[in-house]
This record gives sequence, structure tokens and C-alpha cells, in this order.
Amino acid sequence: MKRRSQHIPFRTLAEMAEGGLAGEGRAAAQHHIADCSRCASQLERLTKTVDLMRTDRAEDAPPRVIARAVNLFRLRPPAEPQPSLVRRVLAALSFDSLQLAPTYGVRSGGLAARQLLYNAGENDLDLRLTSKDESWVVSGQVLGGGCSGGGEALLQGSSGQAIATLNELCEFALPPVPSGSYTLRVRFNDVEVEVPRLELRA
Repeated sequence: MKRRSQHIPFRTLAEMAEGGLAGEGRAAAQHHIADCSRCASQLERLTKTVDLMRTDRAEDAPPRVIARAVNLFRLRPPAEPQPSLVRRVLAALSFDSLQLAPTYGVRSGGLAARQLLYNAGENDLDLRLTSKDESWVVSGQVLGGGCSGGGEALLQGSSGQAIATLNELCEFALPPVPSGSYTLRVRFNDVEVEVPRLELRA
């Protein structure tokens, strides 16, 4: 503390505020504080804090209150999963245009698209499967009063997946996917129609 640029350590100031520093150490500190506004300001704040702590008459909360407060912030077990509000319907094939055409017609490319019609409870699902450049395009439409537009169609399989949005007429057209076995899910309103096995092969 011989140099004015060397301020009094915080620990020493706190000891002074509590009245614990005495003798030459206190005299030297007071001499420094007389010329150092920074240390004087810190000592004043510490003294006020110590005085406030000494005059505080607050009492600790009862143990039962503390325990209750701690329990409020404990991690609660995860809530049980709520049942889904979406009604799932397994589609049943009711029409396949391939069964009406001769085999050689399909092999020769005479059919532009294969049409599949599925019954799905209150609705029907009309699908068109079109082969294009060694890939397949699946498009379709939900028929019936249960679909008011919106929703999506999702095609998933080991060879890839594709997704599309239903328009206001409940129509959709999926991006091309490779040949393979797929599951198609069409979701609209609170209904999800599932075609569990859709074979896209030449």
C-alpha cells in the first residue's frame, strides 16, 4: 500500500467493515482510503451491507415449508403418453385395373397407368401407379365426404420415401421413387388411411 495505484484487497476492506482490522494495518488502510476514492467507495458499500445484515430480524422458514418448496422443483416423472386422436383405417383393395387387362398388355407398355381402388371406411382411395424412366409415380385422390382438403400422403419403403400435400380436392401426386415394396399412409382431418403393401414393380 506504499503506492497509491495499489488498491486495498477486497478481503481487507471486508475485514475493516466488520471491525476486525486493528493496529498498524488499519491505520495504513485508513491513510490509503483518505486519498483513494475507489477504495473509500467500496468500504462504504461493504459497511452498509454489514450493518444491514446485523439489523436483519428475518427468520428462516420452517423445515416443512422448505421441504415443500424443494419438492415443487424436483423432476417429475414423464407423463404417460396420451392416446392418439388420429383414427387409423386399414385400406382394403376393391379394384385393380391390372386384373382386367391381358398380361401381354402390361409387358408391352399398353397401359399408361395402373389404377387401384381401396375401400377405407367412410372413404375410398383412388390410386394411379405410373412407370416413368425406371421409377414409379404414385398419385391419387381421397373420395368421399370425410376429406375436406389439406393433409398429406407419405410413401415409405426400403428403396426410399416420398411425401406430398393433399390439395383442396384431396388429390396428391408423389415424387418418383425406385421400384420396391412400400407402405402408403394418407392422412387428412383426424383420419389416417394405410395401404400396408404397395408393390411398385414392372
